[in-house]
Amino acid sequence: MSDAENMSRKEILQPNKAEKLLYTFVDHAYRKKRLYTIIGILLILIILTIWGIRQYLIQEKIERANLFHNVRIKLEDLTITEDERISQGILALQNFAKSEFDSKLSVLALLESGRIYAMQSNFDESISEFKKVIEHPEVTNFLKNISRLSLAGLYEQKKQWVEAQLMLDSIDINSWNDIRWRALARIAISMGDFKKAERLLEQLLEEFPDSVFRNETEVLLLTL
Repeated sequence: MSDAENMSRKEILQPNKAEKLLYTFVDHAYRKKRLYTIIGILLILIILTIWGIRQYLIQEKIERANLFHNVRIKLEDLTITEDERISQGILALQNFAKSEFDSKLSVLALLESGRIYAMQSNFDESISEFKKVIEHPEVTNFLKNISRLSLAGLYEQKKQWVEAQLMLDSIDINSWNDIRWRALARIAISMGDFKKAERLLEQLLEEFPDSVFRNETEVLLLTL
């Protein structure tokens, strides 16, 4: 005779451990249903709050992008003169950078106004804008180095060789060393230090044989 046949009716009907735990939990939940109801409501509120914040941030990004786009449109307005277009465009970019300072788009606005000033040969104003980019809390390392390179070029235009070299030395992307050495060599030539320029150009050719500046560098070396 099997064990099941030897079990009494009471033993067969007695719930197992899993059932006991389930009954205990249901009983506890029923007695504490007010507490569980409050916890459930709180969880729903937390989920809804997180979802709402995410939706708000997404919408804010869209609105800021649209606002920046509207600012850029001012630079392309062909219904006014070029001087008016540039003047209004720079003002709009600067206002956007101030009003949306905590946005990454404000960095792009500063870069754009710095570029426009440089094209107009307003070097001091351009330098000021690119410095703001470097100091901006939302700037990426890539854009920071773009600004350093731009500042080096502006200082070079103003024949401020020391400042230009400091900016080039602060560039911390090794893959940009060819353009950095090319610029440093150009500055060395302007300062009359031809041996330093030759050393930099040879280093460029040795470490960056496929550089886009290779032909220019080879020609420049022949003139030294």
